[in-house]
Amino acid sequence: MHLRKDDLNPHLRQRKLEDMVENRTSYTIEFAELNIYETHQKAEKVELAFPDPVLASMIRGKKIMHLKNEAPFTFLPGESVIVSGYEKMVIDFPEADIDNPTQCLALALSSEKILKIIAELNEKTPLIDDKKGWQLDNENFYFTNDQVVNYLLSHLIEIFTENNKAKDVFAEYTLKELIIRLMQTKARHFLLNNLQQQSTSNRLAFALQYIEEHLDERITVSKLADKACMSEASFFRAFKNQLGLSPIEFIQQKRIALAQGLLTDIQLTIADISACCGFNSLNHFFNVFKKYTKTTPAQYRKSFFEKNLKGKIPLHFLTDTSHF
Repeated sequence: MHLRKDDLNPHLRQRKLEDMVENRTSYTIEFAELNIYETHQKAEKVELAFPDPVLASMIRGKKIMHLKNEAPFTFLPGESVIVSGYEKMVIDFPEADIDNPTQCLALALSSEKILKIIAELNEKTPLIDDKKGWQLDNENFYFTNDQVVNYLLSHLIEIFTENNKAKDVFAEYTLKELIIRLMQTKARHFLLNNLQQQSTSNRLAFALQYIEEHLDERITVSKLADKACMSEASFFRAFKNQLGLSPIEFIQQKRIALAQGLLTDIQLTIADISACCGFNSLNHFFNVFKKYTKTTPAQYRKSFFEKNLKGKIPLHFLTDTSHF
């Protein structure tokens, strides 16, 4: 899931191409700067830095990113990285040309504005079992955009590029939501990547680990709240505030991710997979799977086999509809 060319239409009508490598169009408001970079020829070791923290999000093409203390990584559409102020990004463009330009959004945000929002978060929705609370650190954060982040980014492009005297006001509300969503995404990644370490001291981490280990069972919010030694209302509120989605939404996403992996196993039927992922009926499994993937389990499996096995599937398997 990533920004589409249509999301750039207001920008494309206004921008002027003056540089074939990292041609920059900038839109500025009081506490943020939206930059859209376009590259029309292959290049290496292009350096870029901002005085404030920046969210870089790929729109089109491919980059190879080199950041401090990290191995180089491929940067693709639908992916973003948050980089600290004054940190140098070194970028390669291995595929860019005039017919296939690389396009990237770079949203620089006032550190003062971010700190103000973080202070508000710590006051109104403090983190559970975390003495440091919400904070702005200097670690780069690389992630895949979800649907909400993509919507907010495309909406910001529209706000920054329109001729509206109130755009600073519109942008402020949208940027505030974006910053909170990004903080929640980072908190979610931290907990999920450190469950073993965090589960003995953090109640949400303990609940998340329980979910990971019991996806094939019936899991209720009431049961998770008991595991976390919290009331159901307090647990639900803390979970959604910190992770950005409800416990049920999180469980469904984990089950669908598990199902996607199991669908690549040629030995398992779809009914087997539904049961392994904790769904109480095939119909429920189909509905939830399509909600998150926009396709059915059978279509997902068939597409995977056609793409990766290319005719190596036994004929008797293809004619056994229980697998599809």
